[in-house]
Amino acid sequence: MRIQAKKPILLRGKILGGKKPLLCLPIVAASEQELEKQTTKAMEFSPDIIEWRVDSFEGAKDVTRVVKALKGLRQQIKDIPLIFTFRSYNEGGLIRVEDRLRCNIILESIATGLLDVVDIEFASCDDMVMQIKACAKKIGTSLILSYHNFNMTPSVDFIVKKIKDEISLGADIAKVAVMPKNHQDVLNLLYATLEARQILKDPPIITVSMGELGKITRIMGYIFGSDMSFASGEKASAPGQIHISQLRELINNLGNGA
Repeated sequence: MRIQAKKPILLRGKILGGKKPLLCLPIVAASEQELEKQTTKAMEFSPDIIEWRVDSFEGAKDVTRVVKALKGLRQQIKDIPLIFTFRSYNEGGLIRVEDRLRCNIILESIATGLLDVVDIEFASCDDMVMQIKACAKKIGTSLILSYHNFNMTPSVDFIVKKIKDEISLGADIAKVAVMPKNHQDVLNLLYATLEARQILKDPPIITVSMGELGKITRIMGYIFGSDMSFASGEKASAPGQIHISQLRELINNLGNGA
């Protein structure tokens, strides 16, 4: 049986860190119309949680436009938990945005009270992390600190330390996504996940090995301690994502990992 987080997080009735991983469906939309269309389609698949990749939105630099789109999105998804991700360009974001502006848009979005989780990069400047962490705590929004490496898979020790550092910096949820070059890299990610889960017993953890090689981690990563798996709907937000319907069936067939 998989090792569960001792302090799971309740997100609008969904348990992050429970017996089963939550299936997250990212929405990658350029316009308000496309956002509405993709969200309507996403709802057909009954995801556990939805992620809005704000960096895919053509109005991402306009705080008024972002907040207005966010309000429309929340109205559409009703009580489905929402992750707000304005990814930095250096870690896979789709547009270049000055950190000060990106931070302000994230803060204004948290302040609406419409978010359940906000995801920012562990590598963000200390001031940005502290501001967002304080705002999220005040509003009651959970914080993901994340690390992405699209070039390679670091060592097991590096991955475990990165997860520990994310939690030490104040993350409610730690996330690591890396790119494998061979099967050993995939195994190393799974081993690092298990080791981190055994050391950090309380918080939820999200890990993934990306690309075709890493697909297996999206299916069975939860057995080793990863608490969420990102799936695809109409569009993928990262290499190697599996369609949510197929991923749900595969995970259900695996059961609880006993």
